[in-house]
Amino acid sequence: MHEGLREGDEVTVRGPRNRFPLVDAPSYVFVAGGIGITPILPMLRAVQASGKPWRLLYGGRSRASMPFLEEVGRLGGARPGRVTVVARDEDGLPDPAAFLSGTSEGTAVYVCGPEP
Repeated sequence: MHEGLREGDEVTVRGPRNRFPLVDAPSYVFVAGGIGITPILPMLRAVQASGKPWRLLYGGRSRASMPFLEEVGRLGGARPGRVTVVARDEDGLPDPAAFLSGTSEGTAVYVCGPEP
């Protein structure tokens, strides 16, 4: 597109496709790495509004580089253990296996983040 599209060319545009839909489940676990919080955040909002239980593991290089950290904290509220933030420069790498251990059957698990 950057090389072939020119000013005045007509293009067809359609709405976005959701290949990462939020399914109905009794509870939810989310794991987000860095910018991976972007598609997870609207899911957190929806699940929060539904009143269903959820937990989030949110990892990043540093707290300063983690987008939406304040909003994630507000969504987690005062419930201990609902939101776990792991900043690599402070805490090392997150341990998703430990975070996911004990997840009950039927829980929907969503994971999004950069490949590394």
